[in-house]
Amino acid sequence: MLTRLKNWLLGYLSISIRGTAPERFINLCCHRKLYIWNLTKNDDIYRFDISLKSYKNIKPVIKKTGLRPKILKKHGLPFLIHRYRKRTGFFIGLLLCCILVYLMSLYIWDIQISGGRKYTPEALLEYLEDTGIKAGVMKKRIDCSKIEEGIRLTYNDIGWVSAEIKGTQLIIKITETDMPAPIIEAERPSHMIAAKDAVIKSIITRTGTPLVKPGDVVRKGDIIVSGIVDVKDDFDVVIEKKPVIASATVRCSSYYDYYDSFPMERPVKVYTGRTKKRYCITILGNKIFLYKPRYSYNEYDIIVNEYNLHITDTFYLPFSYSSVLVREYEEESRRYNDEEAINLAGEKLRRYFDCLAEKEVKIIESNVAISIEGDRCIAKGRIFVEEPAWEYRAVDESEWRTAQADEPD
Repeated sequence: MLTRLKNWLLGYLSISIRGTAPERFINLCCHRKLYIWNLTKNDDIYRFDISLKSYKNIKPVIKKTGLRPKILKKHGLPFLIHRYRKRTGFFIGLLLCCILVYLMSLYIWDIQISGGRKYTPEALLEYLEDTGIKAGVMKKRIDCSKIEEGIRLTYNDIGWVSAEIKGTQLIIKITETDMPAPIIEAERPSHMIAAKDAVIKSIITRTGTPLVKPGDVVRKGDIIVSGIVDVKDDFDVVIEKKPVIASATVRCSSYYDYYDSFPMERPVKVYTGRTKKRYCITILGNKIFLYKPRYSYNEYDIIVNEYNLHITDTFYLPFSYSSVLVREYEEESRRYNDEEAINLAGEKLRRYFDCLAEKEVKIIESNVAISIEGDRCIAKGRIFVEEPAWEYRAVDESEWRTAQADEPD
């Protein structure tokens, strides 16, 4: 792909030759390192492509073989510029287009949020907009670390946040505190500390100094594997302390308290079949409705199908078009029977188990009971698990650096 792009930018020719000993012509081209490709033969005619630079150095080969190549077609940017050299408006438009694409690359045009179950992307987008983060903001005004800190301080039950900019996208990933936070690779010397109260099940240390053994009870924040290694001399005397990134395979026994409830009565939408559809385009955040029908429905759903224009997977443009479907419905109240309610609660519990499994959490025992209490179905209990319940904490310089003999106090 890159070779084709390079050939197009530098220009190349489609050539044909015929006559006596065309093979000698081709061999001489190869000997002189004149780049040719797409070589084909049809009867006594050879066709191939040659770069513009190689074609300019082909005269010695023509003199030796007596074969004069025939140019069939010219390809590439140099010939395109020559062909439209008098059309200044075309090149001005091309230049303005390049400038426009560059200017648009300086802004965020799409925000993606993933990982939440309790908090919807719409709720977090509303929070971000209140803080000045929305589509159309300049990338240099966005501080990803401040976004992460702001979300953690605003939502107490969001324990882990990651914000990064890719192209013209702002990508935010969250993990709520009822789920284990993903393990992050450390970039500087760090301890491995307990992320929650747990019992050490197994530990295999690769780097660092282990401070616990299987069967030990750790509290949240306790150091499991220290990021400080003692360097000893031949007499087993510590001569210095060396900071490292602690690394180990740790499995902990811990538990999660599970609780979920929902009412036995539920509203059900019964669609009447009456619909209205409208269309709009969005330019720089401003919606322009191309068709907006009138309707007088009391209760209705709005289904929006929006298509964002983008050049690559991460380079989004500030343009989109959408269709909006309005469906009328009437709301009726229906009641789960006991079997339906228990099956629904069981399905929600299985989805929770699946989420734990995705985080490398092994279910050891589940003591979750499902019951019908009055007008509610309640599932509650404790889930015993094995998991890598640890996280990194940076090593402070004061923990390992000691004053040398030649250093002032």
